Amino acid sequence: MKKIYFIIIAIFVFFYIITEVRKRKFSVKESFWWVMASIVMLLLAIFPYSIDKLAGFFNVDYGPSLLFVFCIVFLTFINFKNSKKIAEQQEKIIELAQNIAIIKEQQNEKK
Repeated sequence: MKKIYFIIIAIFVFFYIITEVRKRKFSVKESFWWVMASIVMLLLAIFPYSIDKLAGFFNVDYGPSLLFVFCIVFLTFINFKNSKKIAEQQEKIIELAQNIAIIKEQQNEKK
């Protein structure tokens, strides 16, 4: 019976992501990895012992620790992507601010 709760949560997460994309609060490109994560959540909810088999494949004694490592790697990847995007946007903001300052200076000179 506990399994059904996790299945419902995974489906809820999937539909929440899709809803946010439809509302244009989240881009399709950015949502790809979150959709993949929700599908993995659903698969793990349906087949809970698959993580133990996967842990055996990687020669890990305790399956949930492998899941924990996968989650850390996933979130680190997402964090790195977001940090990279923030750095690019900061450069664009600086360039835009400089362009605005040049345009304002040119307008002041004309007056």
